[in-house]
Amino acid sequence: MLNRSLYIFVSKMFSYGTRILLPYFLVRLLTKTEFGTYRQFFLLQALITALFQFGLNQGLFYFVPRNRERASTYFVNTLFLNLCIFGTTFLLIRWRLDDVSGLLHMAVLRDFFPQLAVYTVLIIFIVAGDSFLLAQQKVLPSVLAEVGGTLLTAGLTLAAAFRTRDLETIIMALLLGRSLHLLFLGSYIHFRLAGFHVYQFLDGLREQVRYSIVLGLGGTLGTLVLRFHELFVSRFYGPAGYAVYSAGCTELPVLQLYMQSVAMVALGQFALLEKQRDWEGIRRLWREVTVNMYAVGVPVILLLLLVSKPLILFLFTEKYAAAIAIFRINTLVKLNFLLNATLVLRAVNRNDITVKTHLTMLLVAPFILYVGMKVAGMVGIIAAHALLYVGGRFALMNRLNRITGLHLIYVPPVREVLGFYRSLPTRATQWWRNRLASQGETS
Repeated sequence: MLNRSLYIFVSKMFSYGTRILLPYFLVRLLTKTEFGTYRQFFLLQALITALFQFGLNQGLFYFVPRNRERASTYFVNTLFLNLCIFGTTFLLIRWRLDDVSGLLHMAVLRDFFPQLAVYTVLIIFIVAGDSFLLAQQKVLPSVLAEVGGTLLTAGLTLAAAFRTRDLETIIMALLLGRSLHLLFLGSYIHFRLAGFHVYQFLDGLREQVRYSIVLGLGGTLGTLVLRFHELFVSRFYGPAGYAVYSAGCTELPVLQLYMQSVAMVALGQFALLEKQRDWEGIRRLWREVTVNMYAVGVPVILLLLLVSKPLILFLFTEKYAAAIAIFRINTLVKLNFLLNATLVLRAVNRNDITVKTHLTMLLVAPFILYVGMKVAGMVGIIAAHALLYVGGRFALMNRLNRITGLHLIYVPPVREVLGFYRSLPTRATQWWRNRLASQGETS
């Protein structure tokens, strides 16, 4: 599992390392208000995606490993449903565009509505294609598509930024890059995996919708809880204030991307173990995942805390010095990534637990964030968010153990974490030998 996870992790880190160049240059090319507007564009995209994705893309990790013969049908169903849902969503937003834009205090929604709609659908389709590949353990094509698409998009966007310093042109270049990314991904799926060759269109649709709605609702609520504090700041402090806050919320997502990489491999394995009713196997796999997360996560969090000040000043200049405290607290939020109970909940089809936990967190979030704002401004908001989100993740883990009776560990033994470090040279050597052997077979 670790080797395949590392392939995905390295590709996503490379992709993010490329994307992080954009803010570095944009804060020097755009005004604070323009940069805040640029960040609001992506905040809206993330929120709209979270609200209406309904778990369809993630549902592929459940259905495809269980029935490879119908994999193409599940994939095409997912694309069709996503198109219907997001097409309807943006038609409704367009109908009341001024009202929604005014309610959110985000002029970017009105000024860049067509670009936002197209970009959101492109991202949804790209994620669907990537999920389809990884659900079939096609790691290398996923890695190549991720790296190539991100390099192309970042290159086009940076070129537009240096050439024009115009926000609209920058966003159009972003759309072009993602369109080419989707074209490459779709071509591979069509010609190498016959991903669009479906003989029974919409077959199994009801089953997909039933599973995905509960899964998606949990994911939607979880994303809203995760991003609600940013919406809160944007609403009360405007684009210029949000520019500083979003700089503090800048992610160097080593831990997030590593977690996602491990999850993409582990999800299919958890699903198979649940199908076989191998509960002890689930406990062993959970233990392995938890050891991996602690072994990587704790050093990463400590390192980010140590480099926070020079990092923020390097990326955003002295004008954004107020973002340093926000960045430090936001780094502590990453403790929640050490425990990802949803991996098991999805396998045992208990996504309702995730929904209830995230709904409770979302209901109390406005009150907690408001108190934080009154006490300490934007720093108080991020502190309140940290307490809410980390506490909610532990509450979810506790509920999983009480309801399922699996008694999964919260913290792995120190000896197992140390064993992870000791095994790295051996794993690296084995990986290199396998690599050489596969090259020899090819030649």
